[in-house]
Amino acid sequence: MDFDRKDFALLEALQADASQRLEDLAKVVHLAPSSVHDRVRRLERAGVIRNWTIHVDAPSVGLGVLALIGISASKPCSMLIEELRTIPSIEECHAVAGPLSFILKARLRDTAGLLALCERLRHIPGIENTETTIVLETQIERPIPLKTLAAAGRA
Repeated sequence: MDFDRKDFALLEALQADASQRLEDLAKVVHLAPSSVHDRVRRLERAGVIRNWTIHVDAPSVGLGVLALIGISASKPCSMLIEELRTIPSIEECHAVAGPLSFILKARLRDTAGLLALCERLRHIPGIENTETTIVLETQIERPIPLKTLAAAGRA
């Protein structure tokens, strides 16, 4: 899909606040609201905009522990992914190259919950080892840098 500067500006505005009205977005990208609507729908159909959501502060809802869990497996990722999908505390699962097979991002209430998750993972046939790192503080968390992509000639 080809992007122009207006597409990047629209995506950036939506990343900042997806609840903006079409009229407000139109002012940002200097288009008519109907054109903004058409662009948003095109970006959705192309899979560029994958979903509309909110960002919940995890500690505020009782999920005070963030952990990254490396998994070494003796089975292919495709044979383990469905069982991993059934575990609600796993927020992200990444198949990776190198000595690990997966890296999981998990949020839990406390370290007892983390211990229970690690024990559950080790009981899944094909998972040989886990390496857990507890995140003390997230220093940088940001959306995709669309201005950088636009400036680099992607637009």
